Amino acid sequence: MRRMMNRGRKLVLAMTAGSVFVLSGCDPNVRDTVLTGVEASTTTLFGTFLNAFFESLATQDDSTTQTI
Repeated sequence: MRRMMNRGRKLVLAMTAGSVFVLSGCDPNVRDTVLTGVEASTTTLFGTFLNAFFESLATQDDSTTQTI
């Protein structure tokens, strides 16, 4: 498990560094468009995970309630 986490971190670091080098030589309009798209998709992805997390908590609370 630890090897997979280290590999994932290295992959994210390499992708980030690569995108910085690639986008630094691009046309500013293209760079802004790409970065806006990445920002929007990342925000949507994290929002989806947060909503799923809170819904799982609400569902878990409803299913564990017992009446005496």
